Amino acid sequence: MNRSRFPRILAVASIAVALPVFLAACGSKSSTSAQFSPSMTAPSPGLVKLVQRSHSGSRVVVDVLIYGPEPNLDLLGFQFGIKIENPGVAKLVTQASYGQTALVAADGQAITMNVDGASDPSLVSIEVIKTGGGAGNGIPGNSAVVIELPFDVQGSAGTTLTLVGRGLDEPRALDSHRVPIAAVTFDPASAGVRSVTTGGGGY
Repeated sequence: MNRSRFPRILAVASIAVALPVFLAACGSKSSTSAQFSPSMTAPSPGLVKLVQRSHSGSRVVVDVLIYGPEPNLDLLGFQFGIKIENPGVAKLVTQASYGQTALVAADGQAITMNVDGASDPSLVSIEVIKTGGGAGNGIPGNSAVVIELPFDVQGSAGTTLTLVGRGLDEPRALDSHRVPIAAVTFDPASAGVRSVTTGGGGY
């Protein structure tokens, strides 16, 4: 009698152990996160490049960075765009204001920003400039942020982000006479963003 019951007890115990594992696998959920890939262009003084600042979930914050030191630039502002190859993948998150550290306002000056990612979803048009007259400033440190831009990333595909001009103009930095600064160049290579899904596999 005892012999016939023993295998049944083992079978019940095995089911009791396996069931929570099976339910945990069925209940696992997938998560999607944004992934940023910078261009392979090496940093150099005067170069403007797209780099990742942070990412959380499906949002990635991209810094448009200018590298230094370039202390004698007479930098008044920047006018450029960011071309989104596939606007169905990445979309600018419109903000009331955007962070920047590249321009330093002197007495009587103010810094204005015009960012338009709605008129054409495939192009974020950007102007960051000092107003009020007076001189520009240099970049004394190793780098400074031209503008900080958040993007929401969705879908299973990826897209490139490329620094471009606005309209017929090349991307440019302007001095205090509103003349393009030859010492400031914009990365011609593209960065990339995509969404990556992990986990899942449940029933």
